[in-house]
Amino acid sequence: MKVSIIGEDHLPEEDLAKHMYRSLKPSLKWNRQLNEESLNRGIVKKEKVYHPMWTVKLLVIADRKPFPPKKKPNMAFVDALSGYRGLFTSVPPITAREVSQANVQRADITKQELLDKYVIDVQDKQINRSYILKKPRYEIKEAELVYLPLWRVEVDTDFLSKTFVINGNTGEPEDLLYKLRETGEWKL
Repeated sequence: MKVSIIGEDHLPEEDLAKHMYRSLKPSLKWNRQLNEESLNRGIVKKEKVYHPMWTVKLLVIADRKPFPPKKKPNMAFVDALSGYRGLFTSVPPITAREVSQANVQRADITKQELLDKYVIDVQDKQINRSYILKKPRYEIKEAELVYLPLWRVEVDTDFLSKTFVINGNTGEPEDLLYKLRETGEWKL
């Protein structure tokens, strides 16, 4: 299955233990027997999954009469499973790649729901905050479903039993995505 991947997806399997150790609480790091090697030995299961995210390219048009309107491009994202949303600080690279159908998660939020509810919420709560008087107009240029590569790693050691979710681009922990998915607090 050919999908659009957000980011460069360049985190190798060998570095997973290092990134899992970095994401541990400081109190767990005090245990000298819990280190990268013990985490690596304790890996029970690891799989790369592709998490669905909607990206929306917006054009923010602020009227400034008698001057011409100020046009500013913006890019919003909406997690297609939990509804978590926001704005990108910079536009990430998006590449097309062939991946296994079994590793691709299905989006819960449809394109129509995205445009009717979630994009309007991002506009109201995040973009409009920076405009004091007259609020800007918006043009939606493109809405695309892309996938964020994540490593889901189950670890079972004498000191720790946990499922880690590691971003396949940066190596940062993405446990928040799965917690929000279960609670549903960001759904509209």
